[in-house]
Amino acid sequence: MAAGSAKKRVRKPVQRRSEATVDTILEAAAQIFRTYGAKGATTNRIAERAGVSIGSIYQYFPNKEALLVALMERHIGSSIDLLGEVLQASEGAAPKERVRAAVACVLDIHMEDPELHRVIFEEAPRPPHVNRKLEDGEKLMRAALEDLLGSFPRATCADPKRSAYMTLVLVESMVHRYVTARDRPMEPAAFADHLTELAMREMALSSPPGAGCAQ
Repeated sequence: MAAGSAKKRVRKPVQRRSEATVDTILEAAAQIFRTYGAKGATTNRIAERAGVSIGSIYQYFPNKEALLVALMERHIGSSIDLLGEVLQASEGAAPKERVRAAVACVLDIHMEDPELHRVIFEEAPRPPHVNRKLEDGEKLMRAALEDLLGSFPRATCADPKRSAYMTLVLVESMVHRYVTARDRPMEPAAFADHLTELAMREMALSSPPGAGCAQ
């Protein structure tokens, strides 16, 4: 019993150190990819920035493509978690305010590091398991939006399932174009307001004739 307990006590610090090393490597990889892009980034540069040996990189990641995939997966996971928190925090608010909060959340996530976002989603490899990860993430976000829109009055959104799909496509595509654009015609807050209006109008399209957008 004592020996077994000792083994458990030994494993935990090792696991924590491994997790810390992986986090350090990923942070360094993000900096290198942001600076050099997918083509210019090398595992040697990442190892140097992380302050670890090249062997430590390969212990966790076989190549730089695996690092890009790991950054993509981390982005998807944190985005889903943050959106869930924002939707929960906005409970009780008017429909338009809740949609605005969700739109602003998606925009903030992308605006936090636009150059890295561009590299991850435009230059990163897309092996089958990554595509499945993206599909799973989209399903979770769509389900969260469907729950949100399902809580609205039917005069605001009569078809939550359809509008959840259309709103997600609308917001994701437009936010991506906005964030990666070098010449933005409006400030982020104004863009979020405009995109919110478009989302509300989409919901009105799936509502009974004559129904307007809830304010």
